[in-house]
Amino acid sequence: MTRLRSLLVVAVLAALFALAVAAPAAAQDHGPAPTASHGETAGGGNEGGSGSTHDVVPVLVWSTAGIVASGILLSVFYLLKRRVGGFPANPAWVAPITIMQSKDFPTEGSYGDVPADAHGAHH
Repeated sequence: MTRLRSLLVVAVLAALFALAVAAPAAAQDHGPAPTASHGETAGGGNEGGSGSTHDVVPVLVWSTAGIVASGILLSVFYLLKRRVGGFPANPAWVAPITIMQSKDFPTEGSYGDVPADAHGAHH
């Protein structure tokens, strides 16, 4: 039960950390919405120009910080799962995988007596 509590505490702390990282980006004040006057678009410029005044640097910085923090956090969870035995050495079920060497692959002569057509297709 103590393992479950410790995992719950770690999950809650991780959620709080993620919220703390994302909160400044969500709380940015972009000012009032621009209004369109006669002959102008809502972006503030003329109809043919790009009147965007939105700064993308803070968005990129916070996105990068969020991705890096998520990567670190997920790595910590992975290492924690390994430590508590989430990946057993001899699991009860193993995927049925057949390893076949290239020398055992079928060759052109192993398809039986079906002659190849002009395009080399096998039916």
